[in-house]
Amino acid sequence: MKSSAKSMEVISPAKARIVAKAIDLFYEKGFERTTVRDIAAATGILSGSLFHHFANKQEILFTAMAMTTRDMGVRAEKAVAGISDPVAQLKALVLCELYSIHREDGQAAYVLVDEWRSLDEVSREKVLALRDGSYEKCWDAALEGCDALGLLKSPPKVARQLIRGALAWTRNWYRADGDMTLDMLADEVCNSFLHTLSE
Repeated sequence: MKSSAKSMEVISPAKARIVAKAIDLFYEKGFERTTVRDIAAATGILSGSLFHHFANKQEILFTAMAMTTRDMGVRAEKAVAGISDPVAQLKALVLCELYSIHREDGQAAYVLVDEWRSLDEVSREKVLALRDGSYEKCWDAALEGCDALGLLKSPPKVARQLIRGALAWTRNWYRADGDMTLDMLADEVCNSFLHTLSE
C-alpha cells in the first residue's frame, strides 16, 4: 500500500514545539478559550514571534490535526505490515487506535475529535483527505477482508463507524491501572464485531 500519510511536509522543530504546546492548551482549555498569547507564553516566545511560524490560531489547529492524522496513518500501516489475515489486521488496528487514545500524548487524539468543529471547512477537507488516503484504507482492507470471510456482523462502513465510536468512548471509562490491558480490550472489541467460526 502506497502511503499518503507521509506526504505531508515535515515541519520545523520550532513549529513542532509550538504545535505540541498548543495541543496541550487546546486539550486543557479548548480551542476557543486558548489565545495566541497563551500558546506563545507556553512556548516561551513573544506573541508576535509566533506569527513568523503560523498565520493564525486556525493554522496551528490544522497543523496539529494534520500531524496527528498523518502519524496515526503511519502507525496503522506499520501495524498491519506483513499481516495477511484480516482478523489479525483488525485486531492490530483496534490496538493501534487504542494506543493513540490512551498513550501519554493522547491529548492529540482527543483534540482531533473534540475540536473538529472548530476547524474551518477547507482545512477539514484536507485532514479528511489525509486520513482517507492512508489510515482509513488500512481499516477498509481489514474490515472488507473480514466481511468477505463472513465474519463481520455489520456492513464494513457501519462497523467502522461503530468501532470508531466505541474506541473513542473508552477514554471515559478505561483505566490503565485496572484489570484489563489494552490488548485484552482490543480482543473484546473484535469479539463484539466479529462472528466466531462456531456461530
